[in-house]
Amino acid sequence: MKRFLTAALCVVSVEAHAASEGRIRTINVGAQALMTLISGIAQGKAKHLGEIVNCLGSGAAGGYGAFESKLLIRDGHVGQGWLLANLSASVSENAAAGKRPWAQAGYSIGPARVRVSFERDPDAYAYVDASFYQAMKLIVSKNHNDSMHFRHGIIVFDRREPYAVIDNGRLTQDGATWGLFPGAWTGSRVLESTRRHELVHAVQSLQGEAVEPSFKILTYSPARGDRRRLISFEHLKVGFVNFLDDRATDRQPYTERWKEIEAYRLVQRMSPTALP
Repeated sequence: MKRFLTAALCVVSVEAHAASEGRIRTINVGAQALMTLISGIAQGKAKHLGEIVNCLGSGAAGGYGAFESKLLIRDGHVGQGWLLANLSASVSENAAAGKRPWAQAGYSIGPARVRVSFERDPDAYAYVDASFYQAMKLIVSKNHNDSMHFRHGIIVFDRREPYAVIDNGRLTQDGATWGLFPGAWTGSRVLESTRRHELVHAVQSLQGEAVEPSFKILTYSPARGDRRRLISFEHLKVGFVNFLDDRATDRQPYTERWKEIEAYRLVQRMSPTALP
């Protein structure tokens, strides 16, 4: 599975410097479809043609929704954008798990993801998953920032000083994101665009969470009771997809990283030119 995931993560860097909005949309759609299929294969839910078509079609829809959510965030509609990003992630997540695209609707708050079921006769009204990767990123985010807030339905961080000062003070790093947790320097002259840029990175991490495989060994499956449970904990997810993505990204020069190219092109409408 590791080889498949690494190969898929490399696809998005092809011709990235020429990324127009149309090309960014195409890459989101294609990459999310491919990763959804790979996740479905890893979970044993893409063995037949119908399941493969479901993964590819739902993944493509999820990728398109993720792209549109980034445009909403860019235009200042952060709450709507984050909601759309979560609904779009649910479409990919459901297909990779062998479910109908709209079987469940999930929403991520920190390292927890709550999924409300629309299936027939589920054993719980809602399910809760936990991400080891996002839990670690939350700890790192807290250590690198001064305050934590809940804005527009997402956990965000503020910092009183720049994250880095570069070239003898000529440049500053005004924002940073760890997993689903965007942070910004409150003294930045471009604070709003910085926050939106970092929120795009949070959506990128959510796209990785959407295709993170779940495994039986890390799944809680209690015996079904006579009455439907209100909430049931289900999956502990390691975060392989985002771990591998981080590893691949760290090996690239800053200006060639797809995550930065996408965020800069969509929010600042320019290519990344400064070192972090």
